[in-house]
Amino acid sequence: MMAAALAACSPAGPATFTVGGTHLDGGASGSDAASRSETAARDAIPVADRGTSVIAQDAACATTTANAARLPVNLLIVLDRSGSMMDGTPTSKWDAAVAGLRQLLARLDPDVRVGITLFPADGSGAGSATTYATPNVPVGPLSSTRSRIEAALAASGPNGNTPMNCALEGTNSYYGGFTMDGSRNVILITDGQPTEECTTAPPCGLFPPDFACILNQARVASDAVRVTVARGARGTPPIRFFIAGTPDASDAFLSDLAFTGNSARTPGCQAAADCHYQLGTSTFGTDLQAALDDIRGRALTCEFAVDADPSRVDPTRVNVDVTPSGAATPTLVPRDTNHANGWDYSDGMRSVILYGAACSQVMTDPGVRVQILFGCPTVTPG
Repeated sequence: MMAAALAACSPAGPATFTVGGTHLDGGASGSDAASRSETAARDAIPVADRGTSVIAQDAACATTTANAARLPVNLLIVLDRSGSMMDGTPTSKWDAAVAGLRQLLARLDPDVRVGITLFPADGSGAGSATTYATPNVPVGPLSSTRSRIEAALAASGPNGNTPMNCALEGTNSYYGGFTMDGSRNVILITDGQPTEECTTAPPCGLFPPDFACILNQARVASDAVRVTVARGARGTPPIRFFIAGTPDASDAFLSDLAFTGNSARTPGCQAAADCHYQLGTSTFGTDLQAALDDIRGRALTCEFAVDADPSRVDPTRVNVDVTPSGAATPTLVPRDTNHANGWDYSDGMRSVILYGAACSQVMTDPGVRVQILFGCPTVTPG
């Protein structure tokens, strides 16, 4: 099985590699050693795939083979509970969101890690990013967080503004201090544009309404959220932001967030402003359930731990074998730094990530076996 433990020991701290007898630190950002490690890993790849599908595990170059463990999924739901979520007939958007999330929780495996942040928060801290740096229910195995998430939803209701940037800045901070392994994902569910909290937008007068100020406020607040999502998506490790919202929040804005947050639904979706999950005002419940079902599959990870002593591993001599259910012979997956179809190292070289058809295969075949083969020159497309 994919989750089989690896025989080699797992080190603490950043991954390190040995290339040509030189000890390199793959996790020391900005250092000369890290730069050389990255160059070695991406450029010194000596063997092209010319149709060879297997490197025998007892080949002369092979030093060891180990089963790869799929890294777990970490999922933080960031749910808008602003006053407008009370709208909707015959069911309010809030009630539809709660029902959809309960269905999601019922369909996820107990070992998936899930938490929830509700915004705006109750009390005086609603407009502070610090408030949201600790979720209402921190991410943990669903077997232990399910009842707490359902209780948090039952105890909440629509009220207040939409301090989206505060909630997402807090989310970035939370994941920044996150110590568990695995992919880091956010599901943002909203029905409105962000308000000025945690942005440089000035408050606007309402009586009489200052429309010029209100339009500027919406622009500034939306831009602030875009920047916050970009920072999280480009972090190390990165956060993936899945976005679901109604047209009231602006399709262009939400589509930008999904694209920037590495969760675009289709290639070229920017032109149509539909990179996100669109929730109709009158079909909010059914649209959200469909979106959450899709996200549930997409949030599964194609990332596998390289659970070996990395100080003894040459990153140019690592290969990945995939054995489908029922197959006796593994298929070698070439390394593809373009991320079209193959595998590549994660940031810091702590793991390998499958892309394209290789990822689809391991996502749809529950009995597939992924193995890491050490010692033979890395095979690349060509």
